[in-house]
Amino acid sequence: MANQKNSLAEFMQGSLTLIENAGSDPAIAAAVAEYGYDAARLAQGRRLWAEVDALAKKQTADYAGRHGATQDFGKAWEVANAAYMKTLKVARVVFGDDARAISALKLYGPRKLSLAGWLAQATTLYANLASDTRLVEGLRRFGYSPEKLAAESALVEKVRLVSQTQTQGNGAAQSATAARDGKLRDLDAWVSDFRTICRVAFYENPQELEKLGMMALNGRRRGTKKDATMASTNVSAKAGLK
Repeated sequence: MANQKNSLAEFMQGSLTLIENAGSDPAIAAAVAEYGYDAARLAQGRRLWAEVDALAKKQTADYAGRHGATQDFGKAWEVANAAYMKTLKVARVVFGDDARAISALKLYGPRKLSLAGWLAQATTLYANLASDTRLVEGLRRFGYSPEKLAAESALVEKVRLVSQTQTQGNGAAQSATAARDGKLRDLDAWVSDFRTICRVAFYENPQELEKLGMMALNGRRRGTKKDATMASTNVSAKAGLK
C-alpha cells in the first residue's frame, strides 16, 4: 500500500466498507463468524480503523501547523533582517572610525547565513547599542531613538521564538506521522487477514465479496481465465514438441 494521500484515503474507505458491510449483512456476518470473525472481532477492527483515522487527522493538522510556523518564521526573519541590515549600514557610517564601536557591534566582516550565526550578530549589535549611551546618542542624529532600537531588537527576538515554535512543530509532525504509520500497519495486517478469510468463507459464492467492496471473478470469467490458461499451456506444449 503506497503512502500517498490518495492511496491512504482509498485504503481507509475500502477498509471501512469491508468492516461495516460484513457486520451489517446478516448472511455475511454469519458466514465470517464461523471463521472466528464474530461481532466482537469486527468491532475490534472498527476500533482499529477509528484509531488510524484519528491519528491521520492529527497528522494532517500537525503538518498544517508546521507549514504555518515555517511561513511565520520566514516572514519574521525577513522583516527583522531588513531592519538589522539598515541599522548596520547606518552604524558603519556613524562609527566607521571608532575601533571600539566597530568591535562591540561587529560592524564588519561577512554576515552569517545560518540562523544561529545571524542571531549572534544581530543580538550583539542591539544588545551593545542598548548598553552604551554614547553609541545610542551617536545614532540619534540619524533618526534612531532608543525606542526604535528596542523595537528592532524585539523583531530579532521574535525570530528566535518563532524558530523554536517551528522546531517544536517539526517534532510534533514527525511524531504524529510515526504514530499514524505504526497503527496503520496494524490495520493493514488486520484487513489483509480478514479479506483472506472472506475469500475462504465465500469460496463457493464469490459474488458475495462484491458487497464487501472486494472484486470477485464470476463463474464465467473464472472459466474463461481457466480456458485461456489451458490454451496457453497447449500452445506451449506444441511448441516444445517442435
